[in-house]
Amino acid sequence: MRAIRALALLASLASLATASACQDDTSGPGARPRKADPTQPGAGPSDDGGGSTVDSGSVEPEARPYVHYDVNHVLSTGQSNSVANDGVPVLTTAQPYSNLMFDVGVMTAADCDGDGCTAYQKPSSFLPLVEGDSFWYPVETMSSGLANEAARLGLAKNHALLVSVHGRSGNSYGCLRKGSCGWWPDRRYVEPFAEAMMQVSDAKAIADAAGKSYAVRAVTAVHGEHDHFAYETGESAFPMNGTDGVSVVNDYAAGLIEWQKDYEAGVNAITGQTAAVPLFINQFSHWNNTPSTRIAYMQLDAHLRAPGKVIVVGPTYALGYSSDCLHFTNHAERQLGEYFGKAYARVVLEGKTWEPLRPTQVTIAGNVVTVKFHVPSPPLVFDTTRVSDPGRYGFEWYDASGAPPAITKVELAGPDTVAVTLASAPTGASKRLRYAYTFTECRGTGTVARGNLRDSDTTPSNYGYELFNWAVHFDVAVQ
Repeated sequence: MRAIRALALLASLASLATASACQDDTSGPGARPRKADPTQPGAGPSDDGGGSTVDSGSVEPEARPYVHYDVNHVLSTGQSNSVANDGVPVLTTAQPYSNLMFDVGVMTAADCDGDGCTAYQKPSSFLPLVEGDSFWYPVETMSSGLANEAARLGLAKNHALLVSVHGRSGNSYGCLRKGSCGWWPDRRYVEPFAEAMMQVSDAKAIADAAGKSYAVRAVTAVHGEHDHFAYETGESAFPMNGTDGVSVVNDYAAGLIEWQKDYEAGVNAITGQTAAVPLFINQFSHWNNTPSTRIAYMQLDAHLRAPGKVIVVGPTYALGYSSDCLHFTNHAERQLGEYFGKAYARVVLEGKTWEPLRPTQVTIAGNVVTVKFHVPSPPLVFDTTRVSDPGRYGFEWYDASGAPPAITKVELAGPDTVAVTLASAPTGASKRLRYAYTFTECRGTGTVARGNLRDSDTTPSNYGYELFNWAVHFDVAVQ
């Protein structure tokens, strides 16, 4: 485990503001994105930036057969929450299963500042997975939560995970993706994506030397804060040239699709594996400087546009936040890891698809809007104990009339259905139903944009957390 580096806490908005400098120019100063190629995955635009895409929920395909590997590697990226900015003190100091980390720690980067890291610590062996590794100071990342939950759910398969982190505090998608930031070379930063590939090469070499079979099973990304800030301040680098040199990445949703594609191709080139490498993401819940965001809806859009490739695990508004309403506490990091581990088990261990609690159909008749949901574990529940009610359980109505009718009642209309009653039948154009849409004011923990709708999931936790699935943020067009 590396020595503790100097503390370098960044304030939440200061971190975002500093990060706004990390804009990807893709091909040097003044570069213009190429014309979009609609044949490229993720090259097309989102519906309207409002997350209005829903589907009826596909029929569960036949489960893929499980293939065993001795070492199952999960690569983790993102920004400050991926390296556990406020995840202190350390919680997980013992390994209850057979999960692994590198001998240099969960993180291989060193000598890090608010933009990047200038050193890569080359690992030479595996050790039992525990927390306490440092980006700036010893923290509890989500790594152990993920690996230990997945191991618990996969005990019958003797499924051991190796987890490694290559995130960077405050970095945009453009800086984290393959090729990284155009302004980085003179600062000698280790590119995060390149670091991930070094981790794969080193892990495979260590496994091979020990006679162990090895595969990369997934990538996780805890991300969105920087790109939210950039979108809302008019400084977004999207659209940007694609990493393939041909396509255009029009928006953050397309970026997520590109990200997954590049990880899978990079991993396969090193390992020769045929196993898929899906990208698991949490839905961004903690914008703390504007009433609304675009990132959460683009994340859901990517989930729908690239099924089984980009996978939204769920929102994070029900987790614990530090006083900036931006960074997770240590327990929230570990609980978030368990959410990732639960989705991972569904996809990798069971060979099935993972769907968050999300709307699949929204209709209106008179003044009543009816929403059907994909519910992982019915029935639906309105829970105002675990999440404080922002009003109307988090549901909002919008239309372009200038005086949209108020919501007078929100109620359950079945194990997978919610009915929203308006004061009158709406007459305005651009009708939209929204959920967990508006952030008002940070008053300490638990005051992010939120709602009260969850399912009844009883998946067991290693640490006593509740792992209900909470409804995703959505902003859906209603016809």
